[in-house]
Amino acid sequence: MLLIALLSLLLVGGANFFFSVQILRKIAATESNLSFFEIRWQVHKNLRKYCQLTRVQDGHVGTAFYGYWATVVLMLMVLMLIFSLALA
Repeated sequence: MLLIALLSLLLVGGANFFFSVQILRKIAATESNLSFFEIRWQVHKNLRKYCQLTRVQDGHVGTAFYGYWATVVLMLMVLMLIFSLALA
């Protein structure tokens, strides 16, 4: 069970990375003064900017926003499961 939880954490972490790269690409396409490193390690600081950009361009918030937060919540849930399995 612990192995499955660890693999789930790896899978959800990969999905989170995918969504954060999508956010990075959208912001980098409009602003040239932000570096990849700055945005990648501070995605949460740029989420509001991503929401504003996608609302203006598409009329609604982009799906990467929801995917990013869903994977963050899933990672926290899997981490709690791993800790509970490790303590049991």
